[in-house]
Amino acid sequence: MEKNIILKNGVKEFSLKDEKIIALNDVSVEFKTGKLYVIMGHSGSGKSTLIQILGLLDDLSSGNLYFNGQDVSNISEDEKADIRKKEIGFVFQSFYLNPKLTAIENVMLPMYINKEIERNNRRRRALKLLTNFGLENRVNHYPKELSGGEQQRIAIARALANDPSFILADEPTGNLDVENEKIVYETLRNLADSGKSVIVVSHNENIKDYADKILYMNLGKLSE
Repeated sequence: MEKNIILKNGVKEFSLKDEKIIALNDVSVEFKTGKLYVIMGHSGSGKSTLIQILGLLDDLSSGNLYFNGQDVSNISEDEKADIRKKEIGFVFQSFYLNPKLTAIENVMLPMYINKEIERNNRRRRALKLLTNFGLENRVNHYPKELSGGEQQRIAIARALANDPSFILADEPTGNLDVENEKIVYETLRNLADSGKSVIVVSHNENIKDYADKILYMNLGKLSE
């Protein structure tokens, strides 16, 4: 079943001293499962703000946000957390792996707050994810023992731990060399082909080759 995120007339304003900053300026957009979207734009254009809104990490000043038809603009923090747990996986430029945990333990972390995944299935599920990304020989390695590309693939595997429909990736290859960048882009493309909605914020022109749709942010406005 196709799922979607719809933002209608989204506005996000900040106050900085006596100045009002409009980070999102009347943005309307839809993201569907099975597609890879790329959001590009200069620093300060509103890209990261948009990702935070879509990921229910920040609130709109006005407008409406819909998850699979449900208006989530004014739901409680607990309800937002429940949607994030079940429906959203985050990938960042910094890998944010726990240095004291092995690769498989890092991937298992999100499962501990998901009561729908039985305790004896966590390790099996994490191992399958790591194997899917060619990391079956790195299961018991700690982050410091892994390359940047391997760490980012582990971070993507962790984002998939609870089988979310939407993957939000903010500059996911910013710390990687060209070879590992290509591997990560191919991984994200494969996730979209498998039915996920993958939304990537990036400055990197190379990501365009993998995208179904390219969107541009400029001064808080979004355009194709």
